[in-house]
Amino acid sequence: MSDAPVLRIGEVARRTGVTVATLRAWERRYGLLEPHRTDGGHRLYREADVERVRSMSRLLDEGWSAAAAAREVLREPAPVVALRSVAGGGDAAADLISRLERAVDAFDAGAADEVVDDTFARLQVPTALDEVLLPVLRRVGEGWQDDPRVIAREHFASNTLRPRLQRLLRSRASAGSRSVLAAAPEGETHDLGLLAGAAIAVDAGWKVHFLGADTPTAALERSAAQLRPTAVLIASMFREYAESFLADRPSFAAGAVVLGGPGFAPADALRLPGAIVHQGAIRELADTLEQAAAGSSGVG
Repeated sequence: MSDAPVLRIGEVARRTGVTVATLRAWERRYGLLEPHRTDGGHRLYREADVERVRSMSRLLDEGWSAAAAAREVLREPAPVVALRSVAGGGDAAADLISRLERAVDAFDAGAADEVVDDTFARLQVPTALDEVLLPVLRRVGEGWQDDPRVIAREHFASNTLRPRLQRLLRSRASAGSRSVLAAAPEGETHDLGLLAGAAIAVDAGWKVHFLGADTPTAALERSAAQLRPTAVLIASMFREYAESFLADRPSFAAGAVVLGGPGFAPADALRLPGAIVHQGAIRELADTLEQAAAGSSGVG
């Protein structure tokens, strides 16, 4: 099939659903389109340009930044689908960790965004979180008790990852029947681990209602009563907030509750009916949610 330059930009816009103004911006800023100019100065485009625009749009829907999406679409020869099929990290994880740590050390937001995008492009979501992104966050946060200046690096790294995970929740939102309500207990302001857990759930096909940090128990109970989630996910970094949450003796119509994070201990499952304490790697959270849902079947 011939790929002659015969398409006007309006036709490219019609086929892809991307406005003419945006197409021109992508052409100017990223070189995404390669038009042929006629003797009269008109731009004509090929089918290959249409496919690049469609690939760019798919990546943007998944939460990529425009610059990183354009780089990925123009990268040869590895296609996006092949990159995203990688299940394990291996040497790729080590390389990504090194690059991200250098970007964080330099407070280089552009480089950090690029590494995060590359991580999600090359690794599946659970592997990306468990083997690259969360380990880097733990490393950059070590030692802040002895040197409070270290906390600036932790905040920088967290603020790099947070919007990417939030976009992931939106771009992969499921309309399925199974849902999880995710929150951190009252007083707990560290909810990045909870956000990572929500990303794992979305990636596994769950619909997620994300309430986030510092959620009063009464508000959580009301939300559960209204939304009727299949499971409730509670995550806490610190024991004092987990203990306060358990002391409130919360009750959820879902029956299935998953407790996670360093703040909760395995024995806490005995203190809350229907609860399971997630232990182990965060990539295994989807299995824990499945276990909780199966154990609560018939409870309502």
